[in-house]
Amino acid sequence: WVATYPLNPFPYPGKGRNKKRGAEAPLYNLFLVRRLHFRLSLSHTNIMSQPYSRLSQVYDAGWGDFSIQYIDWIKALLQERHLTQARILDLACGTGILAVALAKCGHIVHGIDTSPEMISQARSKAVGLGNASFAVQDMVRFSVTGQFDLVACTFDSINYLRRLTDLRRMLSRVAAVLGDGGLFIFDSNTEKLYQSHSDETRTPVLNGQSLIQRCVYDPAHKLATTTFSFPDGTYEIHRQRPYGLDELQPRLMRAGLRVIQQFSWFDILPYTPETAKLFCAAEKITPRQKCPANE
Repeated sequence: WVATYPLNPFPYPGKGRNKKRGAEAPLYNLFLVRRLHFRLSLSHTNIMSQPYSRLSQVYDAGWGDFSIQYIDWIKALLQERHLTQARILDLACGTGILAVALAKCGHIVHGIDTSPEMISQARSKAVGLGNASFAVQDMVRFSVTGQFDLVACTFDSINYLRRLTDLRRMLSRVAAVLGDGGLFIFDSNTEKLYQSHSDETRTPVLNGQSLIQRCVYDPAHKLATTTFSFPDGTYEIHRQRPYGLDELQPRLMRAGLRVIQQFSWFDILPYTPETAKLFCAAEKITPRQKCPANE
């Protein structure tokens, strides 16, 4: 789970076009109080940074182990398809941990991320690897050359797509760059995870830096906000939206992607609507599967 109190004002329930939502006023007022409390807790000298501009410096120390756990699952999926040198696209690749590990396995990997700082970290890891490349792009409107055997979008990156239109565009782009039978694997935080961590504060020490990580979840707007505060007064705000299989599966199908595996923890634990995480593998539907021949 990743930022805190929402700083963008919501339309006031009970007035104008929102008058039918007056019953939500107590919940809305609670979030107004939390937002005011958070703003007052930040001095006027604090500076807000872009997401991952500062976090990139300590990211591997705090969260680097997560993506590497994908390796065995990806290997198994590719071996089933007899792909020993697959073309892989890593969306929101972060510091490149997964992309570089897959490149070292012999695959041709291209990673993209919106954060220049994260891409810089990824490129430094890939020095000497001719089969790994990285670019600063977003995962909704990315442009790449050729088709891929597998597209990955790991570590709740899909939850940063807070608008359903952006989710639709991203899934359409994924389907467009996959070859027939290509795979899309991803994980998503569900509402259960954000609910369980709402109003929670952590103080991790990473690379000698003491951070304050605060999270709150607004169920009325499906908005999870996590704030990372750094010792020098800078802070980052990360906003996400939960997605479960019930929302994602029909949208995957409309994009031409059929779910073939779903778990609550990598390829180990079964997924249920009550689990905090969704790990999913979807396969691009071939034209023959879309329009079976008449017999």
